Amino acid sequence: MTGFDAEVIIVGGGPAGSVTAALLAERGRHVLILDKARFPRHKACSEYVNPAGARLLADLGLEGELAALGAHRVEGMLIHAPGGHRFLADFDAAAPGLHALGLSRIRLDALLLDRAAAAGAAVYDRAHVRDLIVEDGAVRGVRAAVRGSQETIRAPLIVGADGHHGVVSRALGLDVHPRWPRRTGFVAHYRGVTGLDRWGEMHVARHGYAGMAPLENGLTNVAFVAASDAVAARQESVEDFFTIGLSAIPEVAAKLVGAERVGSIRGVGPMSRRARRVVGDGYLLAGDAASFLDPFTGEGVSEALRGAMLAAPVIDAALRSGDVSARSLAPYRAERRRAFAAKRQVAWLVQAFIDNPGLMDYATARLASRDREASTLAGVLGGLSPAGHALSPRFLARLLRP
Repeated sequence: MTGFDAEVIIVGGGPAGSVTAALLAERGRHVLILDKARFPRHKACSEYVNPAGARLLADLGLEGELAALGAHRVEGMLIHAPGGHRFLADFDAAAPGLHALGLSRIRLDALLLDRAAAAGAAVYDRAHVRDLIVEDGAVRGVRAAVRGSQETIRAPLIVGADGHHGVVSRALGLDVHPRWPRRTGFVAHYRGVTGLDRWGEMHVARHGYAGMAPLENGLTNVAFVAASDAVAARQESVEDFFTIGLSAIPEVAAKLVGAERVGSIRGVGPMSRRARRVVGDGYLLAGDAASFLDPFTGEGVSEALRGAMLAAPVIDAALRSGDVSARSLAPYRAERRRAFAAKRQVAWLVQAFIDNPGLMDYATARLASRDREASTLAGVLGGLSPAGHALSPRFLARLLRP
């Protein structure tokens, strides 16, 4: 620790950063979290935690706190295709007793950040990391404006958990933005949305798709996702673009009749990105900073939590050995591949269906009438079953045959 201010600096206080920090602090590590926002804060997100993520939060011992915050039990997702067909991804049928959660990020992130602080991590919000300190090819610290004061903070390991446009990945030249799919998402809270209780909904249309997730205290997260090119070429304001996009989906528009928007519209895009490498000498990337595809399959928070659980023991072992090189951190990269590669293939497959309305209609109609295949896909989408089940030739044949 000589010459360092902490053992680990975590840039970003979202789920990936907070859980990584908590798990390391519980192991006795000196951890510092820096986030540019002032907490509690809103975040552009579907605010939906799939069943796998809900189970991970329970494993962290947070069930009581989540209930106290009013987290809404979501037992399935009703998916609507452009031609009117629909099927229910019923999580309870796929894995009895398990369910997803709807909870605003202003509450979830504050809960996880408080848990990290209680475990012993030092937390600084309003701490804007501007650049990295790199010495002999290894990251050794950050330069940051911390509550108005310019600081140089050093640590042998930096964790980039600062999201889509994170400074850590960007400063290291690691960002990759795929040519497809390139979509931009907008979200807002509404009060008074009708027809939602046990289920959330996804509505695919030719001009984009919308998602609706019930949250705490009668709020609903309403999202609209469209091609980034269409967003850039719009003539109207973001507010009008969002409103028009939702109004053009009849079943969404019907549920919003009489509802009141609460707060502002938040957006992020283009959403799809990945980092060329998730580990290197003196750094590790977690959460959306490592990889993000699209919110349709709803595993963003779950993947952030799981990634943090994979990262913490690898970081702890590297610090114990005194070696925080890319080679020492490589087990994290391998564990991520094992944990997420198959689900990412499923997500790419779903994106192809979204972009092909005829195929989406065809598959949705068959899922609606084939309980076995619907249950398999519900389990995969919820993170309750191995993703490979939805990639097997046998499953695809049963799904797509006339």
